Amino acid sequence: MNAVVFGGSGFIGSHTVEQLVLAGYRVTAAVREQSDSTFLDSLGVNVVRVDFSDPSSIAAAIRGHELVYNCTADAKLHTIIDTEAEVEVKLTRRLIEAAAAQGAERFVQLSTIVMYDFRTGDPIDESYVTVPEYPIQALAVKREEVVRQAGRKAGIRTILLRPASTIGVRDLSSFFSRLYRAHIHDQYPVIGDGSGRVSLIDTRDIGRAMAWLGTLDMNGQADDTYLLKGFDTTWGGLKAEIDRAAGKAAATIRIPENPTEEQLAQLHLTPFAIKSFTVNRLWNDSKIRRQGFAPRYSLTDAVDAAVRDLIRRNGNRF
Repeated sequence: MNAVVFGGSGFIGSHTVEQLVLAGYRVTAAVREQSDSTFLDSLGVNVVRVDFSDPSSIAAAIRGHELVYNCTADAKLHTIIDTEAEVEVKLTRRLIEAAAAQGAERFVQLSTIVMYDFRTGDPIDESYVTVPEYPIQALAVKREEVVRQAGRKAGIRTILLRPASTIGVRDLSSFFSRLYRAHIHDQYPVIGDGSGRVSLIDTRDIGRAMAWLGTLDMNGQADDTYLLKGFDTTWGGLKAEIDRAAGKAAATIRIPENPTEEQLAQLHLTPFAIKSFTVNRLWNDSKIRRQGFAPRYSLTDAVDAAVRDLIRRNGNRF
């Protein structure tokens, strides 16, 4: 099968490209003009530079590919959120329409568990109806609506994957690299007693799942959605794994579960981050497992790989 990955130079996008190659796909990585394609070039994939604002440039990148993957993203927790965001909404719609026009069979969208609210600590599955409290949650919900609606209108099948927060190599700015940076400087944040439970995943397993979804039998459905996790742990348990992998037990900064606005400003934290560390965030991904997909990597595997990579690229220069 021929697959094209938009956002293939990004953290999760590069893992999607890598796992597609390992699974035997012929892969094109569609990236922006200024993107660093060093890793993609090392895989031997076809790298094309695309003007994401130009429909003809997008169409040319998609032409001849049965599968289209969208791993592009722009909004972050600390950025101003626009629910008509250029990347998350407008580009996503543009890509789906172009994929359908070029005769692609399937569009696979990388979504996010950030969309889920904090009303429950129970394991959440795909049937849970989230009520967005924060702008970034509303944007994630809006993007999924765009995928379904645009896909049905254009006549192309779509799949959404909502992976747990990820740990992996080639990480430049995710939660794990920030925690590791704090660990290096003996300022590892522990909110409350560190017993908050969380579902996480090795980024290699996200890439494997994206490749697997490319040929999954959809049984005639126009669209489908899957949650995915690798393992459950606690935030304290994650610190213990980083301690082990880094070869030292880092000192901690104890943060109250209900910090004042002044404390949040001093610690460069948001209410969203506090809730992420204190409300149990466990996912029930039995749906994708029943279909036959099983994650391969453990918490230890993920932390070891990520820490080795961070040390190789940065040493202690954080």
